[in-house]
Amino acid sequence: MEEEVRIEDFTTTRKQKAFEYDFFKKAEGYETWEDVGFDGVYDIDKTFVVEVEDIKNYSEGVLDENPLFNDEDAAKEGPYGGLIAHPLFLTPIGFWLTGDSGPGSWIRTPGAINPGQVIEFYEPIRPGDIIRAKSRFHDKWIKRGKRYLTYLTEYYNQKDQMVAKWWITLILPRSRGSESHQF
Repeated sequence: MEEEVRIEDFTTTRKQKAFEYDFFKKAEGYETWEDVGFDGVYDIDKTFVVEVEDIKNYSEGVLDENPLFNDEDAAKEGPYGGLIAHPLFLTPIGFWLTGDSGPGSWIRTPGAINPGQVIEFYEPIRPGDIIRAKSRFHDKWIKRGKRYLTYLTEYYNQKDQMVAKWWITLILPRSRGSESHQF
């Protein structure tokens, strides 16, 4: 008999263990394509405190052996003077900060497809950084019957330095209650 694989077998950090991976649990509260409008900028009310274990774990997970991301002693000799996060470490930060309802929650929509994204990096993310975000609706459109949605999220550290801008685009399934792509 095949052994069951469980997410708990692979979560090692405190944040990984606290994160809700079942996006269906709170799907009824997610913002839908129809709900999204040009309502200005909103501050995401959570923060992400970057810990050494988070940085090293992500580097290990993406199989990146660059010592800037996983070897504190070697990173001290590098161009940043210490350990920094892999650039795409922004992904778990983004999911951590995104709420279960309201603006931005659409990113957790079950069945959503990621056709691409654009990220601009300004400052490295370091251990001890406290990352917060501001997000705003950027664009939405229908192409070949598919519903596209883009948000622009700006990430800042505790010094109020912008660390990155991220244009996140998803193709969202039809909203609750429609016959196809129900969730």
